[in-house]
Amino acid sequence: MEDSDSSQAAYTDVDGTVVAYNSIFELLRFDAAERLRCAEADEFLAGLRAAAARGVPRSETNARYFRWWQGRSVTEVAELGERWADFQADSPMRWQFLEPVASLLDGHTRNRRRIVAVTASFEPALVRVKRRWPQLQILCTLPRIRNSRYTGEIEEALVGAAKARAVASHAAEHGVDLAASLAYGDHDSDLPFMALTGESLLVGPKANDQSVTIA
Repeated sequence: MEDSDSSQAAYTDVDGTVVAYNSIFELLRFDAAERLRCAEADEFLAGLRAAAARGVPRSETNARYFRWWQGRSVTEVAELGERWADFQADSPMRWQFLEPVASLLDGHTRNRRRIVAVTASFEPALVRVKRRWPQLQILCTLPRIRNSRYTGEIEEALVGAAKARAVASHAAEHGVDLAASLAYGDHDSDLPFMALTGESLLVGPKANDQSVTIA
């Protein structure tokens, strides 16, 4: 994307803020269905939820998620993400964008304000979001890659304070005036990055519930 002429930006969480589902969990389920590994996927995801319920930090459960992709080709997973986006497009009511944030992002786009996703998800799980907002910049968890394959490890889980560091770095790199910018999130762990902007909006009924989500 070419840089906007505006120094303002809207930084937004994705899962629970822009879309009404957990993007990385649902991509994994789609992958498992294609490969006839649904039972294994259910057990894997149940383990992550159980860890979160025991109080394991979100950064740790997010890191554990990426073990599912260990050894998989980066190209293969990218193509999987495209197929999942096609599948979602066939059932838009099931894979809804959330209001009011989706419409707010549409408005920022019309006003040439930079829009930036700040998420613990990763790019193959965000294809449908990117299709709606092609100019969207993405700050996300970065899986480690060796020989064009995922290692099952990550650079850093983009949750909590890591989101704030990513936003601060992005703003400095692109000349964004954070005081004139906005932020959207749905969870207490989004508050550190939201506190950096002049205006922010915390949405959703479970803003204080940190026990059941990892992204």
